[in-house]
Amino acid sequence: MGDVVLQGFFVGGLYALIALGFAMIFKASEVLNLAYGQQILILSYFLHWLLVTEGLPTWASVLIVFIFGALIGFVLERVFIRPLLGQPFLSILMMTLMLGFLFKGITVLWRGGKSYSLPFTPSGMWEIGGVQILPAAAIAFFAAIFVFVCMLFLFQYTKVGLAMRVVATDHLVSQSLGIRVKRIFSLSWVISGMFAGVCAILVGMVWMITPEMGDIALGKGLPVLLLGGMDSIPGALVGGLIIGVVESLGGYWGGEVREIVPWLVMLVILLFRPWGMFGTRRIERI
Repeated sequence: MGDVVLQGFFVGGLYALIALGFAMIFKASEVLNLAYGQQILILSYFLHWLLVTEGLPTWASVLIVFIFGALIGFVLERVFIRPLLGQPFLSILMMTLMLGFLFKGITVLWRGGKSYSLPFTPSGMWEIGGVQILPAAAIAFFAAIFVFVCMLFLFQYTKVGLAMRVVATDHLVSQSLGIRVKRIFSLSWVISGMFAGVCAILVGMVWMITPEMGDIALGKGLPVLLLGGMDSIPGALVGGLIIGVVESLGGYWGGEVREIVPWLVMLVILLFRPWGMFGTRRIERI
């Protein structure tokens, strides 16, 4: 049982990172980016192509993936999302969904739908406190903690972070204070794209690289996002760890039950606390 819980805890770190990419964009612009899972997919295949086909060093490949991820985020916001700002929420949601289909189609056409593993994926098992743990899951967990600490520093101690917090609170107030709201929107998409690069590396190590990887990432990230709160950065971390442990326990008790556990949690949250554990509760009077 201890192995199962700790394994779920570590995998939950990866779920938290996936949810963080959603939360960054929703917090700034209230856009739910359904293409995010497919961004991770195309970046994972791109990373494998750089490493294996082009033979680039690992450090150079990782750096290029981060830059490419940021560029994808910038282009998505500037070309496809910005013209729709002010339109109904469903219009923007459908745009991100169609972009996700586009990314998946491009990836399958480019790489032929084959599955790959990253060359630097660690093998064997690590022992932590007498418990056997997959190395990739442990690396994902510690990477998640590092990223969340960096985000905490960004929001608390930098002018950019302060501007992002103000924009997340009220767009009109932000404009009255001289903050360029659209620039903050773009920045949130760029940062989210870089997070997609991080997830592409870690997901490729934990799950391998397959054409279904983007759909899996979306299916894991959304329940975490709803559990923690769609506009909450700390909520993404807490929600990811909870979903990881609960899912792992579901697999221990009932085999394939683990596949539906995240969705059951999401349904419960939507029924009783739709704003999540740490999300902002919005009340609209009619």
